[in-house]
Amino acid sequence: MVYNNFVKKIIYVIIMHTKEEVDLMKKRFLKNIFSLLVLIILSLALYEIFRLDILPKKYMIIVCVCELLLYLLGLLFYNFKKKIFVIIGILLYIISIISNIVVFYYFGKTNDFIEEVFVKNTYKVNVTYYLVTSSNNPVNSIDEIGTDNTIYYYQYSELADKATKELGNYNYTSVVEGFNTLTRTKDENLYFLLSNVDYNFMIDASNMIDYSDYKIIKEYVVEEEYEVNDNVPSSYNIYLTGFDYSGSRRDYNLLITVNTKTKKVVLTSIPRDYYIPFKTFGGAKDSLTNVGSMSSEIPKSALEDLFNTKIDYTVDVYTKSLVNVVDQLGGVEFCSNYAFYTKHDLTLGSYNDYGEKLYVRKGCYNYNGLEILAIARERVHLYDGDRGRQDNCRKILISIGKKLSTTINLTNYVDILNSFNGLYTSNINKNVMKNLVREVIDDPNFEIIEQRVDGEDGKGPTRYGTGEVWTLEPYMDQVEAASNVINSVLKEG
Repeated sequence: MVYNNFVKKIIYVIIMHTKEEVDLMKKRFLKNIFSLLVLIILSLALYEIFRLDILPKKYMIIVCVCELLLYLLGLLFYNFKKKIFVIIGILLYIISIISNIVVFYYFGKTNDFIEEVFVKNTYKVNVTYYLVTSSNNPVNSIDEIGTDNTIYYYQYSELADKATKELGNYNYTSVVEGFNTLTRTKDENLYFLLSNVDYNFMIDASNMIDYSDYKIIKEYVVEEEYEVNDNVPSSYNIYLTGFDYSGSRRDYNLLITVNTKTKKVVLTSIPRDYYIPFKTFGGAKDSLTNVGSMSSEIPKSALEDLFNTKIDYTVDVYTKSLVNVVDQLGGVEFCSNYAFYTKHDLTLGSYNDYGEKLYVRKGCYNYNGLEILAIARERVHLYDGDRGRQDNCRKILISIGKKLSTTINLTNYVDILNSFNGLYTSNINKNVMKNLVREVIDDPNFEIIEQRVDGEDGKGPTRYGTGEVWTLEPYMDQVEAASNVINSVLKEG
């Protein structure tokens, strides 16, 4: 009996001891799982930070040190035996988890945006081509044309040589007189190959021909892929252009010169009616606005010759999306030296202008998206017409930039980021943009130099020969002076 009781006591002690060990192992396991979870979330946040790569080195070091200290302190306190220290460790872990989830989410959204918007190594230009003939021609399809037939093609349509190669093996004859050839096509049943941009422009610009005079017997798209240098230069030029509602008029033209070493930016406004030669058109002159439907490669090349400088990147800004960006920022400030009414009303995507007009007061006031759009479009009621519009658009861009630097917070960040969707397209390499943001974060006090070039009002023929258009013949002394400033800033540092 005594022996049996002794054995029972031994067995009970062993069982109880084992249960305590099991409970202890469970606690340690749960602690390790919790610590591992914190470490995983921390690692994901750091991954997004390093992937974004916009923080200067000094800030990256601070972030990494803070992250490491927070985790190690949490780990230290969490593994003490006293309950108060364990609670402190848990609180530090919770702070780490919450902050890193926020970092992971917002930095991840930013990375996704950059990957979508900015090109990596190449970007594409697509041009739609029409093979047209007279509406009276019994031929309705290219399949009805023999390879011995002659197809005339407009030499100055974008990617013209590639368009002929892709169309097939025909007898091709190049022409430089686009409008005359299109007119002959109507009367002589010719076959004329040209881009849809040139086709639409020539018909819209003349009262001698109409869309009903022609039929399109072949439509196809020609694509050209351009390489983008993935180097990150310390100085470069960006050609920024703003389109009207139709997307075919370059109403705003700005050359942005950036030097990240000397912290200088030059903003050079160029009038939309600047009448300059285009190598693409064999040196024929036309205004910047009239090449709006073509890719930015065309005016970029002409502006390089005009200002004797290399333009590295282009940005095309679209009118409609500007409203959303400004509204997400809560409006932006615009300063005017005098009061005026806008010609265009406060509507979006319409030229009817029957609605309410905006009264712009003298002085500095905050305006919403539609109001800023009306101001950006205005030129008729300004003292200096389109010259004043170029100045106002430059002011608006600067104002938006300043508001962006002071307005963004966690509550509106994603909405503001999303508002940029559809605002612009660009061939700027993402590494160049990241480097610029990094430099601005490091020192936001960039020196901004504003200048504009002017010219003499007049009229001149378009490259198509459809008639005369309003032009602004450049004052070459002003162009040369602006060019000297641009090239000087590029070479500094």
